Amino acid sequence: MRIPSFALCLAISLAAGSSVAFWGWTASAQDQACRYYKVQAGSLNISKEPRGDAVFIDVLDSGEVVCVTRTEKAGDREWVYIAQKYPKPNERAAVEGWTNPRLLQEMSPAEAAVATGAPPPAPAPAIAAAPADDTLRFTQPIPEGPFPVQGQSIEQLARGIPQFPPIEGLPEEVWKKNCQSCHQWDRQALCEQGASYAKNPRSALRHPHPYGGAYKAALMRWAKSGCQ
Repeated sequence: MRIPSFALCLAISLAAGSSVAFWGWTASAQDQACRYYKVQAGSLNISKEPRGDAVFIDVLDSGEVVCVTRTEKAGDREWVYIAQKYPKPNERAAVEGWTNPRLLQEMSPAEAAVATGAPPPAPAPAIAAAPADDTLRFTQPIPEGPFPVQGQSIEQLARGIPQFPPIEGLPEEVWKKNCQSCHQWDRQALCEQGASYAKNPRSALRHPHPYGGAYKAALMRWAKSGCQ
């Protein structure tokens, strides 16, 4: 049977893996349905999976421009998938992780075009903007993360009992006790610790903490907003 020339050309183009032009429309795997947002929080945790206890794989800073390609609901929360970020116009860096959409601010087509060096994206449904005051305070319950971080303040956790040993292999009787029995974690010391994490967030999240990575992320966020 003779294959029509139009169908043959289309099949060859698809097999080549490149963008395909079809009646004036161009699709590319690298530019799939991007919606452009700016990081609204002082820092933004990126998780490997769309859930609160997932491993953090990256931390983005306030003002960074990102490409969101899809949303997903896990439990009682909405999550968005960030495919990539734009350090400079026409420069991309892979992110490939999930985060909280409330900490993102949608950009206008004109803003996105300037920030990414790309044509303005097609209009897309808005993601709810973050509250005007997104500062995490010393006595305020931490809004995200696994137990026991979520719902407790930095002040409370500093007086609590850790969930994991600071050094692998330590007997429970050595480490499973009130944090203040081993450390003088006052407000100033915690602020300095959070500031040290903020200087190199990727490196900080690679090392274990008795409360897990979510507590380190909270300390970084608190320190970036001035340890209020």
